Amino acid sequence: MAVVTSKGREIILNRLRGSGSEPLNLGWGNNPNSLTEGVSDVALFKEASESRVTGTSSLVTTTTPSDTYQVTGTFTSAGAQTIAEVALSDSASKPFSSTWSTAPTGTSGTSATLGASYTPANGTYIQCRGEVMQVTAGTGTTSLTLVRGANNSTAVSQSNADTVTAGNIPGVSTVTNGSLLFHSAHGSQVLALNDQVAYTLKVQLT
Repeated sequence: MAVVTSKGREIILNRLRGSGSEPLNLGWGNNPNSLTEGVSDVALFKEASESRVTGTSSLVTTTTPSDTYQVTGTFTSAGAQTIAEVALSDSASKPFSSTWSTAPTGTSGTSATLGASYTPANGTYIQCRGEVMQVTAGTGTTSLTLVRGANNSTAVSQSNADTVTAGNIPGVSTVTNGSLLFHSAHGSQVLALNDQVAYTLKVQLT
């Protein structure tokens, strides 16, 4: 399964208005907790170390002529790893990402500590597992104050060392490189050094 994120819908509509960059950039990830993608997602669950790949786009026919936007791209694995997700973004670079040193408590805790200083501004958004949270205080430090369950996501329990990544919800573009069009969790692919995986990602208008 795959989803166009809520931010992705905004990206599509902005392109109709002649604004924004084409979402050509593929990122892949490890998805260590075997999570399922959701329309509220603003980031990969755990983006892998390889650089994003600039894909090649085209319009193809699924049901009616040129009803599907398609991007193809190929990754080369930098080492032994398991890949289990892919995403499409309008940025070739990755957004801010770190891990929890101290995760928020349960599904209602509003404070947490990162392993690195948070560089985006207060008021921006992060994702851990399938939950999006707003950071209301803590930029420039490792101690964050959070609003849980943002962007119509559901608050979930998180653990120390979970990956935390910044991203943009609809109407917000303050996180550098943080706009995600498309997210798909897929079956685990166990890779060795220099193994290659070719992706074909499609968004169909129906």
